[in-house]
Amino acid sequence: MDVWGIYKEAQKLDEKGKYAEAIAKYQSIAPEFANKKEYGNAAGMYLRIGNDYAKLKKYDDAVAAWDLESKYYGLAGNTQVSIAAKRSADMLRSKGSLFVETTAAAAGSANTHGAKFEPKNGAFIGAYAELDPAVHNSKTANPFYTDQFPVMTGKKHAAYLEYFTYGKPLSSIQSHIDHARAAGTAIELGVQPLEGLDQVQDNEYLHQLARDIEASGVKVFLRFANEMNGDWVKWHVEPKLYIEKFQLVAKVFHKEAPNNVVMVWAPDRLPEYSIASYYPGDAAVDWVGVSLYSIFDPSLDPLKQGEDRSSHLDKFDNIYKLYASRKPVFISEGGVSYMYPEKKLDKSDWAVYKLKEFYATLPMLYPKVKAVFYFDSNHDASARIKYYMLSANQKLLAGYKQAVNNPFYLSNIGDESPVAYKAISAASPVTAAVQSVSAYVKTWSPTLAKVTYEIGSKTVATTTSLPWTAKIDFAPYKGKKIDVVIKAYDGKNTLVTTQKVPVAVK
Repeated sequence: MDVWGIYKEAQKLDEKGKYAEAIAKYQSIAPEFANKKEYGNAAGMYLRIGNDYAKLKKYDDAVAAWDLESKYYGLAGNTQVSIAAKRSADMLRSKGSLFVETTAAAAGSANTHGAKFEPKNGAFIGAYAELDPAVHNSKTANPFYTDQFPVMTGKKHAAYLEYFTYGKPLSSIQSHIDHARAAGTAIELGVQPLEGLDQVQDNEYLHQLARDIEASGVKVFLRFANEMNGDWVKWHVEPKLYIEKFQLVAKVFHKEAPNNVVMVWAPDRLPEYSIASYYPGDAAVDWVGVSLYSIFDPSLDPLKQGEDRSSHLDKFDNIYKLYASRKPVFISEGGVSYMYPEKKLDKSDWAVYKLKEFYATLPMLYPKVKAVFYFDSNHDASARIKYYMLSANQKLLAGYKQAVNNPFYLSNIGDESPVAYKAISAASPVTAAVQSVSAYVKTWSPTLAKVTYEIGSKTVATTTSLPWTAKIDFAPYKGKKIDVVIKAYDGKNTLVTTQKVPVAVK
């Protein structure tokens, strides 16, 4: 086969806009490169196939091609290019899954690890709020965030994030300790060794800090040297040294503060490839957190239409898969920005959708999540302001209030969620009765406006708000296997994806 001759023919067809014909040419030669183990060339062919399918708006086919591109670039050793191809595929990937609301009693202990402070079902809500002037005045302490943040958001929060410089006494944040005790809230203490990890030693300071926190009576999630996998922190060192220091701190706190402290290990979600190498081990780690942010970024749009098609929810997937079976996992800080900072463009509607989708779907897709801390701040880093502050955007605030109103989200350490969610499928039956059904639907459209459910070509429910909850009567299908067809529409009422979910009814 004259593979390069065929390749040139395909290129000419591309130039003429004859994408379907070009695809056929590329498809004829891509397997030849793969068979010869010329993986880079095979990947290049699938890249072009995917691009052409995208131009034809056949996005599922484009995704399949880019998945192969990713595979073969990986085999060729081009890891970063492989990751980029997978990212493009994920942004256009359509998928749908169904869930029924059930009781926490029915879920039992399926979602718990028995760890300290951990609820069997449900997730604590928390926030970093002291930089929001609407809820906190650091000079007068009036208002103080523990009092005003619940008023602004309409719900008591179980804990607040407070940063703490390693080497200082606990009394340096005494007002935060006192207010937490008075409000009945826990503290996620972000302990930062700003002079580097060499300052962390098995000495009297470390032991006294542990004893002081224990004596405070406040429950503390001690997040030591977080985001260690990122080169922006001073404690970004070789994993061996980091692990040694984390294990030291954990040993001291487990001994000196056995009642009021859990050790939190919390990387950033990126870069993914190095996260596991920094894990200090199950004996040292009590909870696993992650920093999880989304800022509107159209530069990665595979369709080149100026959209951000990424999923804030999917960004939690990696850390959950790595550690949720072993430890309670949570979002130790995070948010969705309501501005596109490079262009100063308002992206409130996009941010509200992503935020509501995240909180609404998290309990269904990731039932072992145990806390979510929102970063309520507009802060400046390297002259690039990041816009997360709830009080500065009424749309985002309204979306957040609605999101945390779900009873799955807990206001106090010791609370338990009365609700849980169960995935339904052919392997996981649904009871033949009226059920409250919700869905996770992801597609190439950044936002959706309507979802319908069909059984036997008949529309049985329509819903226009996340998480697409509707009442469906499964009684007529008792003992049968059926297909529930999910159809999702964008804001222009255009059908953007159809997902078929096989369901067994018992």
